[in-house]
Amino acid sequence: MRRHCPECGQPVKEENLAAHLEKVHPKVSRRQYEELRIPQPRRTRRSRPGWVPYAVVLVAATVGAGLYFASTGPKPVFYASHQLYDFGQVPQATVNHSFTFENRGESELKVWGLSSSCDCTSGHVIIGGVQGPHLGMHTDSPWEGKVSPGMSGTLVAMYDATQMPDLYVGSRLLYLQTNDPAQPMVTFTILVNEG
Repeated sequence: MRRHCPECGQPVKEENLAAHLEKVHPKVSRRQYEELRIPQPRRTRRSRPGWVPYAVVLVAATVGAGLYFASTGPKPVFYASHQLYDFGQVPQATVNHSFTFENRGESELKVWGLSSSCDCTSGHVIIGGVQGPHLGMHTDSPWEGKVSPGMSGTLVAMYDATQMPDLYVGSRLLYLQTNDPAQPMVTFTILVNEG
């Protein structure tokens, strides 16, 4: 036989009414149990060692402090005055453009993982007069460049029109990964017109 819960009106089997009240409506008074003529369930108090709340607070404070100091420490800041270059009309040859970037942060800027959107596009990074490997779409290199605060580097983007089967008009992308938390992946775009 079903009865309606006096608190929420939900139909509940009579033998489950006490358990329903305890779980769903834990603040039901002893008097209401007596009025409904159902036995009040024994409330079992889970015992927990007294040190547990202190341990939880200590762990939370330690993690929070670590996150705070990690997020407020000196960071690298990647800056490029431009990330788009329009080659305009290009001949059936290789053309290139240099994108200069700087570290405007307070800690060392790391750059790596240079790749491109097409085999016709490739590039290399120059830092402190030292040229990194020439990389493109299907190349993978463990190379990593480091730029000190206040210093700069150059990404040389190359477009080889002879790699395209048709006269291409459009954009190509170069991707550079960084340790700048605000810009973990920087995209440089070149526009070409072989038509």
